[in-house]
Amino acid sequence: MPQLRQNIITGDWVVVAPERAKRPKDFLIPKSMTIADKTKCPFCVGTAGYEENKKNLEYQTPHIYVIENRFPAFLETETQKSIRTFFPEGTDFYRIKPSLGDHEVVVVEDHDLPLFKMPKLILTELFEVIRTRYLKIKGHKGIASIMPIYNHGGEAGASIDHPHAQIFASGIVANTVGRELDGADKYYGENGACIYCDMIKYEMKEKVRITYQNEDFIAINFFASRFPFETWIMPKKHESQFEETSKSSMANFAEAVCKVLSMLDKTLDNPPLNFYIHTLPTIFSGSASYHWHMEIVPRVSRYGGFELGSEIIINTMPPEEAAHYLKESQN
Repeated sequence: MPQLRQNIITGDWVVVAPERAKRPKDFLIPKSMTIADKTKCPFCVGTAGYEENKKNLEYQTPHIYVIENRFPAFLETETQKSIRTFFPEGTDFYRIKPSLGDHEVVVVEDHDLPLFKMPKLILTELFEVIRTRYLKIKGHKGIASIMPIYNHGGEAGASIDHPHAQIFASGIVANTVGRELDGADKYYGENGACIYCDMIKYEMKEKVRITYQNEDFIAINFFASRFPFETWIMPKKHESQFEETSKSSMANFAEAVCKVLSMLDKTLDNPPLNFYIHTLPTIFSGSASYHWHMEIVPRVSRYGGFELGSEIIINTMPPEEAAHYLKESQN
């Protein structure tokens, strides 16, 4: 029968419905036959779009460059103006303030190196670049939190085929991270331990939802998964800040991401996917209760009216089965 499962960190509920369970092939998303015209790609070196974007170049390494987003969600200063605006200057009823912060695009130069084909070397470079930019942005005035993300595929929100990540920095703490912080603080107050560390210990004891682990990181199909094949990657040792990860650990992080992506690719055949990093907001210097982590979310299911109306997600792939299929793909 269906189960209600509670996210042990945030308290959010999900429904896991095994009666509706599907095999991995039932989650396959039809692929578009459209072939992108690289001569018009704004991120490919040598194109007119690239030359325009290069004016906003922030940082560069052998295989990656970073630019300001031309259409940012967060602006560095209030003096930056949109072409037009429909927003009121103020109100005595609703709360409103400028969307200040930063919004950068981290571009992998090779157009033909999509996420699922990136080797560990490029993924390591990507995360090192994100860490470098994170530390730079962290020093900007008014920044409260930073979230690196990656959209792969149109169904996951990628508007450009060229491989790229984004870094969102804002003056507010993301709603999801705020709920995680509250839950982690509450658990720490009641148990004197980090809830993520305890979760890792429990998962290593159970062994049913772990899909990969190395010396520094563990990948699990989260117990209260909202989406089929939702996978979390966490440092085994307590670390609250992504930006404090050592170079050797970052290489092991990239290896874990690479392995999980390989499993997802073999199981779901290049699915649309999002990943994002939840880390301690920059307004804090450290935390004994919070633990940074990456969430990888294949976009192979859609919300219906119940999900939208209740914010209680129905997941038709139990994480235990998802972990089984992912590990089986490596055989």
